[in-house]
This record gives sequence, structure tokens and C-alpha cells, in this order.
Amino acid sequence: MTAANLLAVPRIAICVCTHGRSRQLAGLLDVLSAIDLEEYPPERVELIVIDNRPGRETRELCERMAPSLPIVLHYAEEPQPGLTYARNRAVAVALARNADFVAFIDDDDRPRPDWLLRLLEQQSTSGADLVFGSWVLDADLPPWVRESGIFRSPDKPKRNKERRYGLPHFASGCNLLAGREILERVGAAGPVFDHHFRFSGGEDKDFFLRAHRLGATLACAERSIIQRSHDCERYSLRGLLRRGMKNGCSQINLAMVHGDRRRRLRLLGAACLKFLVSLVLLPFSVFSPNQFRHHLYRLAKSWGIIYTSLSGRGLNYYSR
Repeated sequence: MTAANLLAVPRIAICVCTHGRSRQLAGLLDVLSAIDLEEYPPERVELIVIDNRPGRETRELCERMAPSLPIVLHYAEEPQPGLTYARNRAVAVALARNADFVAFIDDDDRPRPDWLLRLLEQQSTSGADLVFGSWVLDADLPPWVRESGIFRSPDKPKRNKERRYGLPHFASGCNLLAGREILERVGAAGPVFDHHFRFSGGEDKDFFLRAHRLGATLACAERSIIQRSHDCERYSLRGLLRRGMKNGCSQINLAMVHGDRRRRLRLLGAACLKFLVSLVLLPFSVFSPNQFRHHLYRLAKSWGIIYTSLSGRGLNYYSR
């Protein structure tokens, strides 16, 4: 490939935000060492790691594993805690380094070798500003977790909720390709990822909705697949309570920003009903671990909606 042809190939920045999770990050970097780019020039792809709890451990891990990667690794820090701060820092660094597209994945996920190529393939075919990849659950999930429906993959969307706010059920920041132009357009009006969602999550859906209102086109790349790999702590009773409340806070936050009064009241009313039902059923399900965990999660999620609706506050899920 000539120098002129090489410059015509889009520059891709793979962005990973991490917060004191060097073990998970090490696993991701190990998987990325086998990334399949086929004929795509590796010099036009780089990995940007944003350390949201700056310290020697993550920086030294990146320095140690960088030589094993077929693409350049760039390490940067964001000392302000919160997922939105880390994501915005990633976008700023990527655009400053002349990226044409930014791909987001999480530090505890494991992409298939061709996941990036499939995103780029769908973008090239559709011309979409935002391309959403798919994901599958960890094959080693405890059976009750898979059966509970608390953790889902896009091939099993919740009934009648595939297009909440008009978004496809694929829409997630865990496997995303975003074009430079839409990032700059959204960023011109404020942070790309709104700090209102910095600890509760939902910042990705909020970004998608604001981008869509600005005319962004959306596409799904079903063949771009990552494996969600969660820590066992997320499956503990404490982990389910935290995740449930976080999801409830995130859901009502989105409704407050993007929904009307009727939607918010309907969501609050449903949460109050589910909270009471789960509270009543919880003691009767102690001898059925699956049912007990399901009611516990639904109790926590409903409480998250109620708590945030009444107080305007939420759970600092991503501040740890």
C-alpha cells in the first residue's frame, strides 16, 4: 500500500476506560494481542487506555504488555472519578490523535478477534454515524444467572422493550463504533457523555439519543461480538442489590432527561407496585434461590427508581 493510499484509510481508536481493575484489563490486553485486522493496516489502529484511578499498577501494566500488541497502545489518565469523565477523556484523546472513528469496549469484556472488522464492515456498508455491536454472556455464568434474565444479550431482548426511546436493543457503549463527525457535533453543545450520569450509568443511551436528535444514523453489526465477563461479586447478593439499584437510578435518570411527565409518572407507579409485590414475595422465595435473587434484584431496581425520583440522587456505582 502506498503512502497516499494508507492516508486514505480511516484511523481507528479503540478506547478502554478502567478504574483500578488491572486484572480485568490484563485479560483484555491479552485477548487484543490476537486481534484480527485481516488486510486493515495495523498502523491505522491504536488502543487508548484511560486510567480513571491513576496509579503505577495500571500504567506499568500497559507498559509491560504494549510490546505484545500488534497495534500501538497509548496510556492516558483522568483523575476525576466517574465513568463519564473517563469516556469524555477517551474521546478527547482519540480526536486529538486524529481518529476518524472511536470504538468503545469495556475493560472486563473479551472481544472476538474480528469484532472491530465487523463494526467497520457495517459502517462502510451503511454509512452510519453510530454502529452497535452485539455481545454474548460468559459461558461460565452460574446457571441461575443465565436463567434469571437479569443479565441479557441482544438475542434475548425484554418483551416489548426492544426500542426504548427509539433505540435498537443492541444500543450499548460496551461495543460501539462512533464517527468523528457526530462526536464533534454532540461535543459542540457540551460534554459528549453527560456528567449527570457519571455514577449511575446510562450515559451511553443519553449520548445516543442526543446524537440521534442531531441527525445521527444508527446501525447494528450483529456479527461484531464481545463476551461479557463479569466478576463473581456481581452475582453476590450485595452485587445484585447494587446492580439493581444502579439500573433503577439509570432508568429514571433517562426518563427525567428524555421522557415526558407521563412517562416518568408511569415508571414511578410501576416501580412502587413492583417494590411492594417483591417485598411481599421475597420471604416466600427463600427456599428457591433463583426466585429469591430475582425478587431481590427487582426490589433493588424499583427502589432505585423511587429513591432517585424523590431525592434526585442516585447510587455512586462507578465511583469505586
